[in-house]
Amino acid sequence: MINPRFTPREAVYSRLKARGLSFKDIRVGAKVLLTWTENWGEELADELGATPAPRTMFSNTFWLRTTDNNQGGITVAFAPIGAPGTIMLMEDLIACGAESFVGVGASGSLDAKHTVGTVLIPETVKVIDEGTSKHYPGQQPPSGDTALHNKLCYLIEKNGGKTASGDWWSTDGFYREMTDDIASHTEAGIIGVDMETSAMYHLANYRNVKVCNTLIVSDELWADWNYGINFDEFRNGVSIMHKSVIEWAKS
Repeated sequence: MINPRFTPREAVYSRLKARGLSFKDIRVGAKVLLTWTENWGEELADELGATPAPRTMFSNTFWLRTTDNNQGGITVAFAPIGAPGTIMLMEDLIACGAESFVGVGASGSLDAKHTVGTVLIPETVKVIDEGTSKHYPGQQPPSGDTALHNKLCYLIEKNGGKTASGDWWSTDGFYREMTDDIASHTEAGIIGVDMETSAMYHLANYRNVKVCNTLIVSDELWADWNYGINFDEFRNGVSIMHKSVIEWAKS
């Protein structure tokens, strides 16, 4: 068998040791809210009363904040954009005890029924255009955790949000989402696109953890590009998404 030269736990140990820390200092919760938008992370952490925890990476850019509870704790993680950095951070957090992840991000919608402000929840990633997933091979297209998916759908609807689930597309090429690809994926029933979900779901299967993403529609892609982050519908949707994932984290 060919094995990795070093494991995530060995890597975290070495980075902590270089800063005069050890695993007894690490504070990673069993539940993780992972976001790629720093001010969203700050808002989530503030709402949970989470305080700074030791970083698993050398970079000061990406951070962790954790709150303790009798269910193993909750960590809010501000993650690098894209599959490679996200997966590196998730590997670190799993090595430190994380068991369940909810991604809190934004996405493009390929379906005219799902407009700006709708919270899309990827079920199965049918189109994988990023390179990290191939390092975590699986027998089936990667899917989110079913129980977590159902809980998040329930909470978003309970809190008054619009939500939809379905097949997904993940890509490394943010500026290469081509019109012909969008048309063919839409025809095939793909509802949305992001940059990380396929690798996150592959990793979850490989490491036996639970992952499901909540991704609010910021871009409508089925016709002329409609970028809606300044729309009231987007701001209201973000508020509902945050309220829902916090409720999950506390449950």
